[in-house]
Amino acid sequence: MRRISFFSMVGGLVLLTIVLLLAALYGRPAGAESYEQDNGLPAGAFVARVYYEQVSDIDALARYDVWEYNNLREKYVLVSMDRTIYQHLARLGWRLEIDQEATAMLTGGLPDTFYGGYRTVNELYADLATINAAYPGITELVDYGDSYCKTQLGCVTLGGDVQPGYDLLAMRVTNRAITGAKPVFFLMAGIHSREITVPEIAMRMLDWLVEGYNVNPDATWIVDHHEVWIVPSVNPDGHWLVELGEQPPYNGDPFYQRKNANRSNGCTTWPPSSYSQYGIDLNRNHSFMWGLNGSSPYPCDQTYRGPSAASEHEVNELQNLVLTLIPDQKGPNVNDPAPDDTTGLLITMHSYSQLVLWPWGYTTAAAPNRAGLETIGDKFATYNGYTSCQPSLCLYTVSGSTDDWSYGELGIPSYTFEIGYQFMPPYSEVDNVQWPDNGPALQYAAKIARTPYMLAYGPDALNVTAADNGDGTATLTATINDQTNGSQAITAANYFIDVPYWITTTTPISLPMTAVDGTFNSSVEAVEATVDLSGLAAGRHTLFVRGADAGGHWGPVSATFLTVTVQMPQAGFLSSSPDLVGETTVFTNTSSGVGLTYQWDFGDGSPVSNEANPTHAYAAADTYTVTLTVNNELGSDTAVGLVEIYPADAMPAANFVSTSPDTLGQTTVFTNTSTGLDLTYAWDFGDGSPTSNEANPSHTYSSIGAYTVTLTASNFLGSDTYTLQVEVTDPYPYRLYFPMSRRD
Repeated sequence: MRRISFFSMVGGLVLLTIVLLLAALYGRPAGAESYEQDNGLPAGAFVARVYYEQVSDIDALARYDVWEYNNLREKYVLVSMDRTIYQHLARLGWRLEIDQEATAMLTGGLPDTFYGGYRTVNELYADLATINAAYPGITELVDYGDSYCKTQLGCVTLGGDVQPGYDLLAMRVTNRAITGAKPVFFLMAGIHSREITVPEIAMRMLDWLVEGYNVNPDATWIVDHHEVWIVPSVNPDGHWLVELGEQPPYNGDPFYQRKNANRSNGCTTWPPSSYSQYGIDLNRNHSFMWGLNGSSPYPCDQTYRGPSAASEHEVNELQNLVLTLIPDQKGPNVNDPAPDDTTGLLITMHSYSQLVLWPWGYTTAAAPNRAGLETIGDKFATYNGYTSCQPSLCLYTVSGSTDDWSYGELGIPSYTFEIGYQFMPPYSEVDNVQWPDNGPALQYAAKIARTPYMLAYGPDALNVTAADNGDGTATLTATINDQTNGSQAITAANYFIDVPYWITTTTPISLPMTAVDGTFNSSVEAVEATVDLSGLAAGRHTLFVRGADAGGHWGPVSATFLTVTVQMPQAGFLSSSPDLVGETTVFTNTSSGVGLTYQWDFGDGSPVSNEANPTHAYAAADTYTVTLTVNNELGSDTAVGLVEIYPADAMPAANFVSTSPDTLGQTTVFTNTSTGLDLTYAWDFGDGSPTSNEANPSHTYSSIGAYTVTLTASNFLGSDTYTLQVEVTDPYPYRLYFPMSRRD
């Protein structure tokens, strides 16, 4: 029998006390279990919590499969590993605890996935083709390159499965009948193939656009006036490998492929695991700041960055596509900011962590557009409830990432959405949780893509509705809300009918809305307007509403449809009166309404006319009362006007005679012989003297010469001009001049 000394017992109690104190001090998170370095570790793959002191400490874990999850409160990250990695990290001094919940997620198979649930690559591509065929006017399926395996004429996995490779497909969504430059919202998913929920979110955004076109006002104007590009699977080869994990020869062990299928760089690990596999991490392969912290140079590591920047077809072709769609608006230097009116926006979707991440990821330094990037990211987070942050400060450092590249090269706001709590949650979560959380954020991104750095500061236009009042007007209402955009007071709201403010081919008309409570003084304002429907054709019209806050920021528009059926008639007309007897009087109809008929009474006993814009010749001079009656199924309206008809000789005809020729110093007398009614006169004597308005003026010229005299006679019917030459002569034509003699 082994004896235990008193001191051993005391030592054991002391050790036990210390362990209990440490457990009380640090606690043990739910689902986590501590293991000694060399005792009790699982035989296969598992997930451990690796604790750190500073976020920057995580850089030392870059070569491992650090999941996109960081518990900032308890300061740990999740890392998938095996015994060897666990023991190695423990020897280096890391505090580790196995996370049973995450391990079950890793090793528990793929419940309700692919067949009957998540879509395979072939199913994704078939659905893209179906949508493209169903909506040919607003969609275009674009083949922008080939996956790695397709460039190799197929790949054979180390397990013997043959992968043919895939086209790289993007769906362009826009109304191609509306031409001209349009801002681009670029949405991509599936760059990490094991994150199989995000292709589904991308497809639901596509469905929202095409199924909502001509049904949802906001989806409709976005498709009409913007371009949305959607890439559901950036890494189709990898997605196929994840599908393979549910088939033989893996016998239920899920194949959590993160990288692409390129195995030409020296990694021969087989069977693959979640922590060690061939391929290149495409989100470390982009050409901006490639090869820095947050990526691994080792081919079997999950964050292997590849042999060179943009070495992978999936990345190179993606970059080329984006570069053709969005202009470079940022200066050549890293610290050059993009201008406030930068156009375009990119979101790349990953899972998981419930984060909205924005540049920079490769450094903890602030991006030059930090304020704008953060503002937009924070706005996205108000929709999905996620944390908005810079990844190098709240997750870990990453270099060669998509969002750093698109912002660093083009200056556009660029974001990574880390969606949900799992790589592969039950399929029902996509529609029950993830799309409801993230759909509104993606729709908002599509709205602000025209000038995101500007529009994200402005208030939202919410609850936009319009109702036809049946009297030729409609009531438009909305709520302008700045509470998630700075909480400044609303100062204005306006609306546009059919032609939004950014259209340049037609002049947009900005119409004001008023605060329902009478004053713009709150960060949330109910607004309204009475819309005049006169001049609007029967049919559907779009009303665009936006608001501004005290900072001078206009927010994005939101829209509503208004269908104009039949308007109450409003009669009105103009005429060319006054006219002369025998001339044609022209009547111009200014009535408003839909489905109108007309009745014209010209007031002289002639037959009624039913033309919209008739003409009429009166036979006698008089004042006539003209009546226009307009009718439609809602009722009738009448307009009355007077027409003045004058005899033919009422039109002015200028004429005069004069006593010319005269001699210098005499008064020239002008005798007016003009005819017409109620004439006025203007005499120009041709010598620069003031104009005379007398009927029969006289004038004395101060110099010898010939003068052109002009008389203009005018009345309400018009004017007429007559000219005549006046001769002024020397009274002493034979006068002799003798020079004075000079006396000496």
